[in-house]
Amino acid sequence: MAKLRVKEIVKQRGLTLAKVAEMLDVHPVNLSTTLNGNPTINTLSRIAEVLEVDFVELFEREDRPTISGFVKLGTEVVEVSSVADLERALDKAKGL
Repeated sequence: MAKLRVKEIVKQRGLTLAKVAEMLDVHPVNLSTTLNGNPTINTLSRIAEVLEVDFVELFEREDRPTISGFVKLGTEVVEVSSVADLERALDKAKGL
């Protein structure tokens, strides 16, 4: 079974599980319990949507290439640890 990366992604986004729960309109305890148990596809899909990542990014895969680094965009340094992060950095770079 693939390991969920939700907590990792939440941290990367500078959010908390409590904030994500608020965005999902659920109680933080319910979100935590769900993530530690067996979340439904619908729940994971909603989480991916509020975190602005592809559904598959929520799962850790051994065969997935690692993306890790920092990109300097003007005076801002952006951490890149997923394809979604890289795409956001590219969008920001296009606006410079």
